Amino acid sequence: MDRWLRARRAWVPNASRGFACLVVALGVLLATATAARAASEGPPWAAWLAESGLAPGQVGALVVPVEGGEPLTALNAAQAFNPASTMKLLTSYASLSMLGPGYRWRTGAYLRGRLDADVLHGDLVLRGGGDPKLVIEDLDAFVARMRAAGLREVRGDLVLDDAIYEIGGDSVERFDGDPSQPYNVRPFGVLMNFKAVRVVIQPDASGGRIRVDPELADLRIDDQIRTVKGPCRHGAAGLAVRDVPDGTGGPGAGAGPRIRVSGNYSPACGEQSVFTAMLTHPQFVLALFKAAWRARGGVFDGGVRVERGAARGAPWAEWESPRTLVEVVGDVNKFSNNVMARHLLLQIGAESGMRRIGADSRRPPATVERARAVVVDWLRGQGLVFPELVLDNGSGLSRAERISPASMVRLLQHAHAGPLGEPLRQSLPLVGFDGTMKSRLPGEPVAGNAWIKTGSLDEVRTIAGYVNAASGRRHAVVLFVNGPRAEGARPLQDRFLRWVHANG
Repeated sequence: MDRWLRARRAWVPNASRGFACLVVALGVLLATATAARAASEGPPWAAWLAESGLAPGQVGALVVPVEGGEPLTALNAAQAFNPASTMKLLTSYASLSMLGPGYRWRTGAYLRGRLDADVLHGDLVLRGGGDPKLVIEDLDAFVARMRAAGLREVRGDLVLDDAIYEIGGDSVERFDGDPSQPYNVRPFGVLMNFKAVRVVIQPDASGGRIRVDPELADLRIDDQIRTVKGPCRHGAAGLAVRDVPDGTGGPGAGAGPRIRVSGNYSPACGEQSVFTAMLTHPQFVLALFKAAWRARGGVFDGGVRVERGAARGAPWAEWESPRTLVEVVGDVNKFSNNVMARHLLLQIGAESGMRRIGADSRRPPATVERARAVVVDWLRGQGLVFPELVLDNGSGLSRAERISPASMVRLLQHAHAGPLGEPLRQSLPLVGFDGTMKSRLPGEPVAGNAWIKTGSLDEVRTIAGYVNAASGRRHAVVLFVNGPRAEGARPLQDRFLRWVHANG
């Protein structure tokens, strides 16, 4: 009897454990079956579109495992859509493939005149290499190098040789009629600091003081700010910053360029700032260079002019970008920088021209048309034939650019299969953590498991990239929305990413 009781006591816990394991296993099977059924049925597009107020033809989507296979879901996948800034994926991948991840830009300095002791009796020539991120810290280091080489005073002008690019007419120049927006800055062979500064408003007893960071030498600020008493109702974001068309900064100019800052501002807001683009490229480079040169103890009071082909022979001093192309691509994609993306496309054209005729500094400048043709030829050579593709400036800041979800997914799959797949994926905003996706879906299961490039224009909202599903399988994903109610598509995008992560 005791033996039987002991045996029963031993069997009961084991049976309970077995039953519990069976319940867990059944739960896993049920969850797996539910997910499989949801995946096979696809997302509830009709309900999602109805909630978003979108017509079926205004949305294109495709989700495919990166290694290939049947789509998880597809909606108007072959239809051409405006991709907005997701077009940067194509530009980034093409530049990494054709220029190489380790590519660096070079800016040369040339002395045109007689160097007597530490005084240049002539012009200082800067030849731009198209560096998309020659920021104030780089310029300061370049100036320090020139000062250490023995140049203290320049008694001529600053001459800019921008022959690397030929921009010509630009459909983006007046994209939304606001040249003060940094996203509207046009490419320039001697681009510096994105042609943008931070306009800082510091409240004081008289209302407020305006300064710019970084400093621009000889800049005159016409303060038209109206201070408004009371609580903080008007911040710096509501101010208008506009160029005043006098003070051209030409040869011998002494007055300097001028801007006007206007609008209402509440001192109760405290110190605030807004990033803005200002001046012409030559004006901006002159003011930035003068400030950096004088800060290093140099003397320079000349003007500025652009002369293509002014730089001849070997440079007297040269600046090599401390950032490689793969680092620049990270900036382009995580923060959706338009002018940097446009420089990448143009640089493809410039380097293609160099390979054809050698390293002659007088080679024909790169044009957007040539760069487009080079990229399309490269795509064709990779077996990526996208008949519907319309490549405009490569940044997505365009009403004309077009690509289908199917072609974008094919591009993402192609990249994933090669050595550049990982650098491209890591360049994309990580959902819930950084870039333009930092505030999206934080703390949710998909956060940290999706690398997504965003795109936004009037009547356009897009996402494209990679999602690691809960199953561990990685997918290439695209969701394009084009239509009058696209601005409200963010909840749809979030539902879509959640669904892919849960059901992939």
